[in-house]
Amino acid sequence: MFKFFFYFLIIFSFWAHDIQADNLTYWQRSAGNDNSNKHANLDQINKNNINSLKIAWVFHSGIKSNSEVTPIFNNGYIFTTSKNSIFAVNPYNGKKIWETKLNLNEIVSRRGLVCYKNKIFITSSNGIYSIDSADGKILSKYGSELSQIPPVFKSDQMYVANNTSIESWNLITGIKAWTFSLRKDNVTARIWSGFTFDKKNNILFAVTSDTGFIYDADIKNGGFSNSILAIDASTGSLIWQFQEIKHDLWDLDIVGHPIIADITINDKLIPTIIAVSKSGNILFLNRINGKLIYSPDKISIPKYDNESKYASENQLIIKNPVPFSSNNFDLINDITNLSDDKKKYVQFKLRHALSKPFLPASKKYDVVYYGLHGGAEWPGAALDPNTSTLFISSNKYPWILRAQEYVKDEKKILSLSRKSVTYFNKCAACHGNDMRGAYLKESDGDLYFPSLVNVTKRIEREKLLSLSEFQYNHHYISEINPDKSDSKALKNLKLIFEKVNNDKKYENYLKRIIPTKIQKILSKSPISSKFLHGDEIDYSKLNLGKLINSVTNEDLENIYSLFNKVQEEIQTSDDYDVQAFWQLVLDQDGLPGSNPPWGFITAIDLKSGKLKWKKPFGIVYDKKNRKTYYGDMNFGGLMTTSSGLVFANGTRDSYARAYNSENGEELWKYKLPAAGSAPPMSYMAKGCQFIVFTATGGNFVGYEDSSDSTIALKLNECK
Repeated sequence: MFKFFFYFLIIFSFWAHDIQADNLTYWQRSAGNDNSNKHANLDQINKNNINSLKIAWVFHSGIKSNSEVTPIFNNGYIFTTSKNSIFAVNPYNGKKIWETKLNLNEIVSRRGLVCYKNKIFITSSNGIYSIDSADGKILSKYGSELSQIPPVFKSDQMYVANNTSIESWNLITGIKAWTFSLRKDNVTARIWSGFTFDKKNNILFAVTSDTGFIYDADIKNGGFSNSILAIDASTGSLIWQFQEIKHDLWDLDIVGHPIIADITINDKLIPTIIAVSKSGNILFLNRINGKLIYSPDKISIPKYDNESKYASENQLIIKNPVPFSSNNFDLINDITNLSDDKKKYVQFKLRHALSKPFLPASKKYDVVYYGLHGGAEWPGAALDPNTSTLFISSNKYPWILRAQEYVKDEKKILSLSRKSVTYFNKCAACHGNDMRGAYLKESDGDLYFPSLVNVTKRIEREKLLSLSEFQYNHHYISEINPDKSDSKALKNLKLIFEKVNNDKKYENYLKRIIPTKIQKILSKSPISSKFLHGDEIDYSKLNLGKLINSVTNEDLENIYSLFNKVQEEIQTSDDYDVQAFWQLVLDQDGLPGSNPPWGFITAIDLKSGKLKWKKPFGIVYDKKNRKTYYGDMNFGGLMTTSSGLVFANGTRDSYARAYNSENGEELWKYKLPAAGSAPPMSYMAKGCQFIVFTATGGNFVGYEDSSDSTIALKLNECK
């Protein structure tokens, strides 16, 4: 009897331990927990055994689409999404339990999920849905606003970060208690990246983006933009606001969920809130009063010689904690030196560019920064609360900010451009009948056809009439032809031609704009009759070189005459506006136009504010030149564990990696079917620790592979 009781105690102890482990290691929200630190309090997988990690299961959603959702683990299931579907998955074998599809055109749960009281809460473009975690049945809907990040909860109250407001909803009655608007000073900030709740102090924390203006506008300091906001959860009133960038004209958002942590500094325990930004700053504040833990400096911004009227004259300079990145681009030393040809190409692209701190966009010149995707990205940072070390994955590759004019009433400029046979035959194909030009966004590349509206005010007459200057300005685009170009360059040329024609079919565009005279020139390229008639276009036959080389001095005189007529029309009617936009700076092989590394992982000791280590993240293999470069663009994010490991993914080489949190040594890597697209997560089930990666690929240039996979790994010896 005693022996039976003894064995029962042993079995019960193992069973109880397993249940306890499961209960303690749920990953209830995509950011990990209510503190949003992306930390797993687990140490079964450690530095000594990590190379024993093997695939535990792979879940295929059946939908190849970029997902930025870290799965969650609760109530015995893994929950993940793809497009407008949510899935419950068996945590031991990855088999689908149920699938629920929301009847929405847009992606749901853009950046995360949360489980609360046995319900999964789904953000969407049309409010918040609650779903029964057991069977996937849709239970309720709250509000109708766009929301991209999971809500937070206290008792029966739900707090929602919409795109332009924060709301409090009663889960029982379905009644909204209060709304906090992000509109201030006639501008509206946006929340798309981070939202955290300090339940103990009843404070909601949200980080906001820029206002959307990247050309000069009277937005005062930008209202609630580029800020950490502390909101009283009971009343919806603002407790404090900390603004990093005033009058942001550079898209330098604060990104990722702000992290809650109590950190001992100089023997004093301080309640802190931590956020990171595209500027490369770590915003380290007392979360009760909104004051920086370490004092900042201020910089006075000179009044630059451009048309900017409203840009702020002062900005904060945060030196402690030490910045993990910088936006400043050195036009002498930072341009790529990987080869003479690459350097010459990038110098050509930046021939009109300036780079100075907080320099606004201008019609007079371009501005180059490590911007837009510089610094931290949407996943934000991860914190090891045991060591008070912050880990950030970041990017550092150049972007060019352009501002150019266009005519609002297109009919006026069309009537002029179509009367110019020279422009119609030799310029309109690239710059458009509306003379507005076109550009590719970061998903595709960096091709750019500039606007020719008001060009006589920007460029001297002698240069516009110089045939050698014309050929110099067009010589790289003229080289994109079947003899010298790869398929990617030709594909991008097709894309930009479609954009020139307002995204209509290029076939129809050719029929409309190319008259018989120019068709005869193009026929000698050679371009097939099918190409000319739009039946079946073969873009590999496109050769701009001959068209550009056919331009004569007489043609330039005729085109200049058109430019003058357009300028007179604009000055008379005052019917023009300015478009500003960012573009990647790439070399001719599609690599960033600066020197590597282009991506990093950085560890910062928050107790001192000092750098612990900084390592290149990811590998780029240049097939053309057969060279390997360390440190690449990344958009996946990080997770820490109690065993001193940092898991990371999101680079274009599609590897998941693990690093020693003490020194940044890479200990393990595993090739995913596509790039990791969200921060990893970890959970314990039946005594085994699992590490999970969302591996669906990236949205931006260079991310070649896509997948529908969620992948879990565990130790081979853990059965």
